[in-house]
Amino acid sequence: MLKKMDRIERTAVAVLRKYFRKGNMARCMRDVLPRSHLSQEERDAVAKIVHDVVRYQKYYSYLLRKNNLPYKPENYVALSTGRLKLQADIPQDKLLEIRESLSNSLAHILQEKREFLRIINTEPETTLCTNFIKISREKLKSLLYSEGFDAQDYVPETALLASPGTRYSSAVREGFAHVQDASSQLVAKLTGKLGNIILDYCAGSGGKSLALASLYRNSLEIHAYDINTRKLESLKIRAKRHNATIKVHMSIPTNKYPVVLVDAPCSGVGAASRNPEAKYQENFENFKEMQLKILSESALHVEKGGMLVYVVCSFTPQETVEVVSEFLEKYKHFEVLSIEDIPCEYKKYLKKERYGVFVTAGDILYMAILRFMP
Repeated sequence: MLKKMDRIERTAVAVLRKYFRKGNMARCMRDVLPRSHLSQEERDAVAKIVHDVVRYQKYYSYLLRKNNLPYKPENYVALSTGRLKLQADIPQDKLLEIRESLSNSLAHILQEKREFLRIINTEPETTLCTNFIKISREKLKSLLYSEGFDAQDYVPETALLASPGTRYSSAVREGFAHVQDASSQLVAKLTGKLGNIILDYCAGSGGKSLALASLYRNSLEIHAYDINTRKLESLKIRAKRHNATIKVHMSIPTNKYPVVLVDAPCSGVGAASRNPEAKYQENFENFKEMQLKILSESALHVEKGGMLVYVVCSFTPQETVEVVSEFLEKYKHFEVLSIEDIPCEYKKYLKKERYGVFVTAGDILYMAILRFMP
């Protein structure tokens, strides 16, 4: 008989009960956790259980079905915490799909990219991007330590791996750092080496714009645009807090730029460690048309001899090499620039792929650099 659940597990059950009805894991946690009366540490423990259940939901469901147990949130939590131990043989033809909890489409893709399984099925650490405009990484570590948080150096030189609670630290609130995955920081570092004037075309709320400003200490001229003006308003506030010099465009810029960064909307399977729901998507082809449209639009803002940087948080062929291949077929005046030719001391985190690389310091990002031939 299972022992009585503690309040962390009971809260995880409440989140999962809502998630099984409505989906959207992150929203369900935002709905339940603020009313849970749990400490921040306890909330982090709840999130870890919920992440694990969603991450292995297909596998856990298979175990429950084979052992004639109902699909109750309590049983999923018991499997996640090890209080309920079940066994069942998985058919060989379904081994990857069930054991790793993947959609059929993603299981097919990962047959050829099994090294990515560990990344997408690992509970991620909190990563901070140090704001070099205001503080050094060593001083930031000391500041975090004075608040009771541990942090260790990571890559690139702005990155710190820190305990989960650091996202709520005064260091983050006061703009000495922002929460950002290491692969995104590495993309910013590589992009900043391509030119001194950069348009962040799909800036969102400005994570990569802030990373560029932070890493290069405001020495770059950074322009930011996004179709979502509400996110751009958020970027203005964040930039002020970080003392970051970023020109935010509320309408489509008319100028041409030496470097245009396009971090396009995507399936997000490369960030499945943080959002395990992404693993159950099937139709990755649906993203390609939108991504190709955005890439084509952004190409109009690249000056002759300039660079167009295409980035997605995905490793599916449909969203990466197929998008770039179709773009190059249509726009003959662009050519691929080898990222391997860019000086970078972190090349162990760059995995060569057709037209570009996968960046694997944290999430799995695809990055391709296209030059507008003069």
